[in-house]
Amino acid sequence: MAIQACDYHSQICYSNEKANKVILSEGQHARTTLWCLMPGQHIHAHVHAGDHIWVVFEGEGTFLSEGQPGVPVAPGTILSAPAGVSHGIDNTGSTGLVFVSISAG
Repeated sequence: MAIQACDYHSQICYSNEKANKVILSEGQHARTTLWCLMPGQHIHAHVHAGDHIWVVFEGEGTFLSEGQPGVPVAPGTILSAPAGVSHGIDNTGSTGLVFVSISAG
């Protein structure tokens, strides 16, 4: 498999109905997804078997994990959700929220 690179700006794609995901790459052990949320949209807290790393590129929001206080996020925020730990996000800002999710497993 070859190394893949992209400019995330050209991949941003919002949906009026729900948070939109754009698969940037899929490998045997990991997937890289660009998430685009309009103001007021969210991803419910959920659990995966593999670890997840999120890096916020644009916008503001609140990172959600069951039983934990919300964590404010903004451009440059890096979040790590180990396997089995719930994770979700609310776009609480007035502009689009864009982040990349790197999931293993």
